[in-house]
Amino acid sequence: MTPQPSPLNGRRVLGAGLLVGTISLALALFLRALIANTPTRVPETKLFWGTLLASASGLLAGMAVEAVRQLRDSNPDPEYQRQRPGRRRRQ
Repeated sequence: MTPQPSPLNGRRVLGAGLLVGTISLALALFLRALIANTPTRVPETKLFWGTLLASASGLLAGMAVEAVRQLRDSNPDPEYQRQRPGRRRRQ
C-alpha cells in the first residue's frame, strides 16, 4: 500500500503569496516614486492600475510557486523524487 500524499497546506500557500505580493508591492511603489520624479507625466489612474497589477501578479506567482513545490514534494512517484545532479533537496 502506497502512503497517502499529504494535502496542500493552504496557510503556507497563502503566506507565500502574501510575502511575494508584499515584496512586489514595495517594488511597484518604488517604481511609482521613480516615475513621479521624472519629467514624464503619467495619469494617476495608470499608476494605480500598474501598482495593483504588479502586486496582484506577485501574489499569484508566490502562491503558484508554493503550491507546485508542495505538490512536487507530495508526489509518490519514485522517479519524481529522484535526486537530479546539481540540485539539493530542501529541508
